[in-house]
Amino acid sequence: MSQAFRAVKFDYDQINEWKYYFSSIKDLAKSCRKIGEFWRELKRKCDGISFKELQEDWDYSSVLLGGVSADGIYKERSLAKVYCELFGFKPENVRDLIEKLKEELPPTTKVLVEETKFISFVMDISSKVETILEQAKENDLISDWEAEIKLEYNYYEILSDYKKLTEMLSDFIRRLKDILPNYNQRSLFIWTLDRLTYRYMTAAYPKLKAREALDMIKDIFGLDVIFSPEIEGATEEVRKKKEQYEVYSFLEGSLGRNLIELYKTIWDAFNDGFRKSLTLVFPEVPNLKEEFYEMAAQALKSIGWKFPSYTWENEFGHTTTHTICRDRYKYRISGILLTSYNYWTTKKYWSTEHKCNIPLLQLLDDISPALFLLSDMLFKLKFEGDILEIEPTTRAYEWIHQR
Repeated sequence: MSQAFRAVKFDYDQINEWKYYFSSIKDLAKSCRKIGEFWRELKRKCDGISFKELQEDWDYSSVLLGGVSADGIYKERSLAKVYCELFGFKPENVRDLIEKLKEELPPTTKVLVEETKFISFVMDISSKVETILEQAKENDLISDWEAEIKLEYNYYEILSDYKKLTEMLSDFIRRLKDILPNYNQRSLFIWTLDRLTYRYMTAAYPKLKAREALDMIKDIFGLDVIFSPEIEGATEEVRKKKEQYEVYSFLEGSLGRNLIELYKTIWDAFNDGFRKSLTLVFPEVPNLKEEFYEMAAQALKSIGWKFPSYTWENEFGHTTTHTICRDRYKYRISGILLTSYNYWTTKKYWSTEHKCNIPLLQLLDDISPALFLLSDMLFKLKFEGDILEIEPTTRAYEWIHQR
């Protein structure tokens, strides 16, 4: 199990640490390109070509028909099923091809190479990673990464040696895992900074109290203040209080935001049917999103964290207890209070406005532990002018029911 949730033990305030981090991301880019180029070569050589013509170039019979029954059914985890499911490499009509071969007729059945869910995922990751590397290069964190990920692979060697295929896929999965917050403390550091108050951020990462360290992270990753509370007064005490409750987030299109989107894309892929395709090659493929969630949830439970609850008078004059993440809510901010709210109804419109009296600073303190570890895995937090919008995920209800 990952050690990522133990105290961060790398020097996040040192530029060399981040140079090392982005150098390791190049390995993922190289792995993506290898799979992508192998699939593209399959498509160039084989898509739309008859089986008969293909056989004149190379014997593809084991790749296309290995483990296919006489009635055209792909056996579980067979070689042909692996290529069909992962690479979209298959006869247009497998039963037709089998019958022609059995009757010793010309095997004119066309062969297809289609873009599968797996290949789409590889291409998406490749695009995201290359954007990230280009941004890292612009920040002088790496040199010419393109020259460092030149491909060296043998198309026919992969086709003829199943071990080579599994090595290519295994390397890809390992590189994906290596970059996730589950297993990488530098990634965990990035993940935990998003939508966090300065107070909580510097409590978790004390070195960021130094202006030089915080400025470095802001400049490299695009971290910036997205909300600053309006607190009356011009004293030094007021200034410090305001600074403590400023909320930081990665700006859209920034290096930090793109990294977080990369983590989320990988997690989501390993949380759906994509994993089933990979089990054709590897018996056990972990649900990486669920794994991270359980680790983070356990850490929150260990400190006794629960969703905050607050009371107020509703429009009927009755006192009600309302959990802030029970629905999608928009709260109006007035100074250091949330003074009213409305919510998105099941009939797809916003409700009428309700009065409330919720201490904003206390709320930010109360939700910070969950934002730190789970960000929008539990609820999405958005500031827009004097509006705070909180939208729960389905995970939020699990926490509510545990109270």
